[in-house]
Amino acid sequence: MGNEPPDLSSIPGIKRDERIVFEYGTPETAFRIASDGSGYKFEIRDKGSIWPLAWFSCLADAERYVLVREGEARNDAPWFDGKAMTPAGVDLIEDNSDRELRWHIDGEEHIVRTLFDIEWSLVYRLAWVRERSLAEVIEIVSGSSPGTQVGSI
Repeated sequence: MGNEPPDLSSIPGIKRDERIVFEYGTPETAFRIASDGSGYKFEIRDKGSIWPLAWFSCLADAERYVLVREGEARNDAPWFDGKAMTPAGVDLIEDNSDRELRWHIDGEEHIVRTLFDIEWSLVYRLAWVRERSLAEVIEIVSGSSPGTQVGSI
């Protein structure tokens, strides 16, 4: 269950197996979404080590996150006017050092948890595109003012 085709995991040439939904990058450093049985982790694999950065209850959110993350690396246009914030309908849960966002779409609960602080602003951005198609997310992250497009500015 992910986004409607064409989704990221259906791209020809993308590495996949039972646990890895898809992987991209170089032989030395790769980024991937991996299933952990209860959800999906976005991980970095580098020189034989693996670091999980974020966890998702839904594959569609993990796929959108990849687009937000890659868009941020290519486009420094503003998403927020000052401090990052969540949109209406998204709950922020902070328990000790754990932080997660939760929302509901069509009666299904979506949970996104950061596993590294550096990913936190990207998770906020994901919340603003949580109901957008992959094509719309690509357009937003490539645009000159993503914050204006999604209403976060």
